[in-house]
Amino acid sequence: MKVKVEKLEGSKTKLTITLAAEEFNVEYEKAFDKVLADVEIKGFRKGKAPRKLYLDRFGEGAILQSAIDGALNSSYEEAVTTKKVNVVSKPEIDIDFENLGKDKPFKYTAIVEVYPEVVLGKYYGVEVKKESDEVTEKEIDESINRELKNKSELEVLEDVALENGHTAVFDFCGYVDGVAFEGGKAENYSLEIGSGSFIPGFEEQMLGMKTEEEKKIKVKFPEEYQAENLAGKDAEFEIKLHEIKHRVLPATDEAFFEELKIENVNSLETWREHLRDVIKAEKMEANNNKFTDDVINAVCSEAKVELPEAMINDRLDQMVERVEQQAKAYGLTADQLLSYQGTTLEQYKNLMKESAKKSVLEEVVIGKIIETEKIKLTAKDYDLYYVELAKQYNQDRETVEKNLPKDRVDHYFKTLKTLDLLKEKAVIK
Repeated sequence: MKVKVEKLEGSKTKLTITLAAEEFNVEYEKAFDKVLADVEIKGFRKGKAPRKLYLDRFGEGAILQSAIDGALNSSYEEAVTTKKVNVVSKPEIDIDFENLGKDKPFKYTAIVEVYPEVVLGKYYGVEVKKESDEVTEKEIDESINRELKNKSELEVLEDVALENGHTAVFDFCGYVDGVAFEGGKAENYSLEIGSGSFIPGFEEQMLGMKTEEEKKIKVKFPEEYQAENLAGKDAEFEIKLHEIKHRVLPATDEAFFEELKIENVNSLETWREHLRDVIKAEKMEANNNKFTDDVINAVCSEAKVELPEAMINDRLDQMVERVEQQAKAYGLTADQLLSYQGTTLEQYKNLMKESAKKSVLEEVVIGKIIETEKIKLTAKDYDLYYVELAKQYNQDRETVEKNLPKDRVDHYFKTLKTLDLLKEKAVIK
């Protein structure tokens, strides 16, 4: 067998594979025996009819097809293995049918996508910004206010004008070109004025209204409004205000902290210190995740690589499969589950295409760094990363290691070690 390998544009490679006549004849004979074994011709036992009689009656079409299948199966895998072609897609086969037959060489081409060549740029010492983990008094105040607001009660106000911060209870009906539109009507709707929940300009025009007052409000839907039939349209709303309420925040007294049920928190001061620790931990995790992502993005932007479409599509298929498994757990189809998020499976695929591409890019670039730097794992590395895995799975380290032995996590741990090295050597702007 002869194999010629040609690199094509992008990530494609062409293999021209030729089997000598003697090699193809082996497959031809196997095919003939296989076809004859299933043939019944009157006057002969099954599988015992003479070859010439078979050929005269049926021709050699079925034999050649079977011989081709055998020749492809026996030669393709051997060719890519011998020539060390790292294939990532199914081959596009083109057979030389004009010269096909017994006692003739069998020639075909196979065009495949291969694992991409990665030309690394700068990867140690990339410049990346890292956000501060420091917690401000404003952040603590905002956290306290959110919690107090969650535990607050709404109290009706009498003889007042509507202000920002008040909650309005009102009826409304919206019209576009004088026609009421779907979803534009409600009764006794509660809206916190100043929250920015409604169309720009709506809440501002309600300011100063009093209980039982009626008013017409004119607004314009944003150009990028989610309902396409309303996007960019002028609209008029007829509203009637029924109640004005304001929030009554709970007092931060002993009873409040008892109900809060946080260990060692029994005063506003101790609550603030607790929140400082909580916010700091959250910021550290978020900032570290962003820092990691920014370092990877910087390293990938320095690299040159053409990604095979097959690898991107495979990654996208994996993402879809996860959605399908999640949907199955709820007794739903993927389309049904995604419909609750306002999208379809096809829209999800289009939306996730770039994420799939980014994931593959990161994988091949990090893989190239592992190869270039000859990253190896020490006993200390295994211990560190198994402990991290145990935290993720909320299991003890021994259980995780038993379920995920070293040979299964080796590449994953090397990736983690490489990322740690990239972050360690990054230059903080």
